Amino acid sequence: MNHKSKAEGSEPRRRNLLPELSLRTWLLGSHLLVLLLPLAALIGTGALAMDLRRQTRVDLEHQADVLTVLVADMLANPGDEQRPLQLRFDPLLVAIRDRTLASVRIVDADAQVLASSSGDQLDVIDMSSDAVVMTALAGRTGMETRNRDRPRHGEPLSSPSRRARVRLFIAKPIYSAQADHEHEIIGAVLLSRTPREELQALYHMSPRLVWGLLAALLLTIVLAVFSGRLATRSLESLADAARRITHGSGSEGAKLMRSAGSHVDEVRALATATAAMAEQLQSRVEYINEFAGNVAHEFRTPIATLRGTAELIRDDEDMATEQRRRFLDNALEELERLERLVDGLLALARAEQPHGGARCSLAELLTSLPSRWPEVSVSEAEQAGLVEGSAAQLASVLDNLIDNAYAHAGTEVRVQARGLVARDGRTGFEIIDDGPGISAANQAQIFDRFFTTNREHGGTGLGLALVHRIVETHGGAIELDSAPGRTCMRVWLPLANE
Repeated sequence: MNHKSKAEGSEPRRRNLLPELSLRTWLLGSHLLVLLLPLAALIGTGALAMDLRRQTRVDLEHQADVLTVLVADMLANPGDEQRPLQLRFDPLLVAIRDRTLASVRIVDADAQVLASSSGDQLDVIDMSSDAVVMTALAGRTGMETRNRDRPRHGEPLSSPSRRARVRLFIAKPIYSAQADHEHEIIGAVLLSRTPREELQALYHMSPRLVWGLLAALLLTIVLAVFSGRLATRSLESLADAARRITHGSGSEGAKLMRSAGSHVDEVRALATATAAMAEQLQSRVEYINEFAGNVAHEFRTPIATLRGTAELIRDDEDMATEQRRRFLDNALEELERLERLVDGLLALARAEQPHGGARCSLAELLTSLPSRWPEVSVSEAEQAGLVEGSAAQLASVLDNLIDNAYAHAGTEVRVQARGLVARDGRTGFEIIDDGPGISAANQAQIFDRFFTTNREHGGTGLGLALVHRIVETHGGAIELDSAPGRTCMRVWLPLANE
């Protein structure tokens, strides 16, 4: 008991981390995930945030361009009015701040703040240490993104206040409005504003976004249900067919699989492959049943003979020595017949094994025949081509055909082996003898297992059955052409791929 527990514990069971759900559920979940991926990618990769910052920067640049034109004349002629510049610019800068949430500062050529949207009290006077301002005073557009000290996370999404963590700064030079000093920089405009946060942007487009998401969600569910139905309908038919095969209805299950149509290539391929497997299994079951019946029939006679002989010898203690020897000789003959039957059955079983893609030259097999069959004449061996198959099994085909010719027609018969010219993607050979021929009745069953006309001389009826099976498993065919005075066994096999 302990050994069993230890053995079971030595093989840890692999845990399935994924839940066991139906195909429809998996399809629906995957479709919904794909639906949400673009939105997640926009936010997760920062693409939306970068675009919002770009939009804010463009807006600030446009505002700065307009402001530089508006204030250029005022800065060039500060004595036009007696009021301070802060008071003259105050209505404009406050309006800009209230409408766009952008802070504005106007500085002179010495980086001194002349006006600010923050009100009458200027919070900063000297901005010569500000890199953005100094870039603008040098004649270029200054830009910078700075982190905010206190982002307003508590603001509602509908609030016009910005919740972003950064603030964008844009500064542009102000050129003199006087014709003779048009390229002279007399100051700069500095604007700053926080861009909209991703969630804020999504909130402001929420009506259209919600309707779009609802439409996409509905379409996603419809597609998931439709595709799930397409796939599961055929899979359910396959499962039903597999259950029928399990309960013994192999042919019926194979027909059901063949009829299980699908618009999904993979499911259709699975149905076709499974149907072929079911048909092969059914064929194998029928073959085994027939084979078992034939074996039982063939073994019954020698076993009965052996049993009868053993019982006679056991019961008749006074049996004459000559008679006892005759009975034992008969028993030995039956044992030899059983041995030949077993060898033939083993050869048939080996014929079922795949040849593993090996290649074989039929020309070499034909030219090697005289070493085993000196009396057989070989001609045109070079015409036979290269095939895919087991050289040992194909050599046994030649040996069995030649042996059958001598067994049927006698040792005086002339046997010839000849290679065949390749045609229609096939090559092969033929065995010809000048014996009495094979009757039409026997031709119909000559390749059946255990059929023999030479049983009294030890024939098992497995030789030609083995030939037929080997040729069949190699994808070939065997033809019989027989008449009095001539019998030809012709074997065709597929040519090997180059």
